[in-house]
Amino acid sequence: MPKNTFFRLDETRREEISNSAMHLFVNNLYEDITMKMVLDSLSMHPGTFYRYFEDKDDLYCLLIRNVTQKRAAYFNNSNEDSLYSYFLTVLFGNVNGMVTEPLNELEIKLTKTFSYIPEDILLKVYVNVLKGESFPMIKDILRRMRVDGYLRPNVDDDLISFMFESMQLNLILFFREFDIKDSKLQHKISKYFSEFMGHGLLEDHKYSEMVSDLKGERK
Repeated sequence: MPKNTFFRLDETRREEISNSAMHLFVNNLYEDITMKMVLDSLSMHPGTFYRYFEDKDDLYCLLIRNVTQKRAAYFNNSNEDSLYSYFLTVLFGNVNGMVTEPLNELEIKLTKTFSYIPEDILLKVYVNVLKGESFPMIKDILRRMRVDGYLRPNVDDDLISFMFESMQLNLILFFREFDIKDSKLQHKISKYFSEFMGHGLLEDHKYSEMVSDLKGERK
């Protein structure tokens, strides 16, 4: 992750660096991005860059951490009803115009690059960023859903949190292993897996009720 010197910059400068870097990673393949391109994009001298970051991977990890934390903040500031709706509508998309994605367009495009970065960088991001950021968020979602009576009584929070935490990584590895590049097919597989996991977590009557309600909203 970035060095302490980066976090001592004022917020405006940190945002400028992050936005410029996001455009760079969104508009180019990861392996094609040279250090010269990074420095030109950030309008930064090499000595300044290495005062803030270890390398290009370090910069990319920062960006992924930023969007992960932004989503976590959205979840944490949501009330139980909207949080529950967010968790369930990933199966069907937005419902009745409800905002379920706190990221802006550029940040969403950045998350999509996760599917195409080299495998060693994918694993680095997962180990150094996602494991630490998403696990507590998922556990909190489960806790709040349990309070509202949506979860099966025998759900183990640590196990399920770990499974959901690693779900995106495993799906990407699956797509790569079987050379699945079609985005519509990827979406269908992700949706199937989400439905499978959701049905296993929720009480049967709650799952049936949720599916019926959300399909009705979509119509």
